[in-house]
Amino acid sequence: MKIVDTIKKLKQGEVPPLGTIPDSVLDFAAGASSLRGRFQSLTSLERVLTAVRHKEPDRVPVTAILGGGARQVSGISFPDHSLNADKTAQAFLDGWRFVGGDLVILMLDLSLEAADFGQKIEYPDNSTPYPDYDHPLIKDVDDYDRISSFDPLKSPRMSEFVRLCRIVVKEVGLKSIITGFVFGPLGVLSMMRGAERLFKDCVLYPKKVIKACEVITGVLIEYVQAQCDTGVPAVAIDTLFASKNGLPKKLWEEIEGPFAGEISRAIKDKGLIVGVHNCGHDLYFDSQIRFMEPELISFAHLPDDCKNRKELKQKYGEQVSLLGYVATPLLVHGTPTEVMDECRRQIDDLAPGGGYILGPGCEYPPNIPLTNAIAMIKAAEKYG
Repeated sequence: MKIVDTIKKLKQGEVPPLGTIPDSVLDFAAGASSLRGRFQSLTSLERVLTAVRHKEPDRVPVTAILGGGARQVSGISFPDHSLNADKTAQAFLDGWRFVGGDLVILMLDLSLEAADFGQKIEYPDNSTPYPDYDHPLIKDVDDYDRISSFDPLKSPRMSEFVRLCRIVVKEVGLKSIITGFVFGPLGVLSMMRGAERLFKDCVLYPKKVIKACEVITGVLIEYVQAQCDTGVPAVAIDTLFASKNGLPKKLWEEIEGPFAGEISRAIKDKGLIVGVHNCGHDLYFDSQIRFMEPELISFAHLPDDCKNRKELKQKYGEQVSLLGYVATPLLVHGTPTEVMDECRRQIDDLAPGGGYILGPGCEYPPNIPLTNAIAMIKAAEKYG
């Protein structure tokens, strides 16, 4: 594929899966966009592509990561936001149009996959769904052996999420970047067992946990492949427990690391960008990069081997693009001015040289006003 022809197709909106475009072409396109961005505004597609290829766009790309918070614009209930793809899509679209941003990350409640494995889920009217931990699917270690495979496209919630991806991609087109999302196998197990009990089982009964992870991973691979086929250019894998909130690093590498790598390869084989989301404390950037080779990591706290964000940029800025990391407490309690000031500081430290997208460290808190979501967008436009 000639560089000139590819650039022409990109401008005309004929975008093949980004992972199938040669690096030389992507770098040429990013360089051209970076140069043009000095004189005029880029599209969201150009802006994000330029940033993830470690070039400086016209301004820093930004996303508010509106999950349940997006439903405020449409007045959709939490249960509908989780269970009805048409209403969920409307919420995401209304939220994106109202707040703005260069990426729409389709992050729903983390109980989604576990629900289809059979875990009972509570769907309250005024908060995010969560597992009924009084009735865990995995009550004791022998229940790990009872986890069974199924077709995610014939399951209630995963099939609706795939349909959500298809609807949003069709509506948004190339006006923004849409990403799919999947909770990693240990995360899914934590929804069915409870995190504390799961961590103990990882130490005492690792073979049981690994066997269950193997079954779950097989389903998740089919699930992400179905997401890839909807036209999303990227899928994010949530590996929360690759952090000191979860397992010791070596244990995570032994139990979930290989399976996370399999899911990542399935996404890459479809030609898509792999993102990682991890909002844990002291997360393991090095391990996640080694196992999943992501193009981007969304994070809420510094990795375990970095003392400050300048060290983070220096150590990992060439290996992976960074998305983050405005703190949730600041979004909940801070004023828009305080949020914008923090965004400016993060932009100053992380944006030089590209490879940075401004956003919250995790999903925007769903029950607070969207004022500070808009403040992040304004900060990118003003300081980025």
